[in-house]
Amino acid sequence: MVYEFYSGSYAEPGEDGIVKFCLDVGKRTFEPVFVCRDIKNPSYLAFHASRPVLYAVQEEVPTGALHALRIGHDGLEPDCVFSTQGADPCHISVDESGRMLFVANYTSGSLAVFRLEEGLVTARTQLIVHEGKGTHPTRQEAPHVHCAKVRGDEVFVVDLGLDKVFVYGIDEKEGILVDTGKRMCFPPGCGPRHLEFCQSVPGILYVVCELSNQIAVFREQGGEYVLMQLLSTLPADFMGENTAAAVKTERGFLFVSNRGHDSIAAYRIREDGLLELSQIVPSGGKTPRDFAVFGEHLVVANQDSDLITVLRIDWEKGKMEPTELCASTRKPCCILSGKLL
Repeated sequence: MVYEFYSGSYAEPGEDGIVKFCLDVGKRTFEPVFVCRDIKNPSYLAFHASRPVLYAVQEEVPTGALHALRIGHDGLEPDCVFSTQGADPCHISVDESGRMLFVANYTSGSLAVFRLEEGLVTARTQLIVHEGKGTHPTRQEAPHVHCAKVRGDEVFVVDLGLDKVFVYGIDEKEGILVDTGKRMCFPPGCGPRHLEFCQSVPGILYVVCELSNQIAVFREQGGEYVLMQLLSTLPADFMGENTAAAVKTERGFLFVSNRGHDSIAAYRIREDGLLELSQIVPSGGKTPRDFAVFGEHLVVANQDSDLITVLRIDWEKGKMEPTELCASTRKPCCILSGKLL
């Protein structure tokens, strides 16, 4: 099988910031197709749902930016750049209609909302700014919006600094979000980071907690969100520093990356949506920030070893093992898959 995908990074202008890769598992080759070197810290990427457009953040302080780039056979063509009106934008999501886009400004604790026309950014319509703080003295001294995930006509906004997930409704006509008042609340100091929806059990949501190194399982019941389970992402005997990062679900399993322990944890999703630990294996590099699943393979962006590695998955056993496949690139921190390119 042949898989093509993009990687984002913490590269400087002139370095390989966004790279399109081709992974041919049959021929055992893993090569770059083309690169974009024009954007500083293009740390997170997203596709439009139906148009050949790639979005990238420019993660900077005091103000970051959103880039829209047209996808061509030979490279990426810049189209427009918008300020995110906040510091360190770190996540992008697009609504299911392809008419709205959301950028999380981590350091500013805000969410920037943009209107799209045929995939291209036409206006920034809203800036939602959270208020408050959490219990961690250095990581939760203020709100820190880390991601926004869209499900139907709702957007789930994860705030690491406040130990909450805010649920907003989409007003597509006005191009804005409306606070529903619904919240997912975490034990103090968890530091929620990214969120995934269970594909097999309606109403189940999974949130990776960066500060407590846990996976939180919530169930939606009558409009409320009830915490059902908290599981560690680390081996019981691990004593070092770690921050959990990415979470993905695929084929009845949930995967999490650990930065510090430098591993990928795999959990089997039970029939009721709760989790059972299957395995924790080395990622093959240092600081695995993000990853994506391609068939029987899991591709990992190891930020601090300038390396993208590939693990092989045995779906029946729920086990992973390393492969010799890898590619060198500057500070990779995002793996973008999801469409034929």
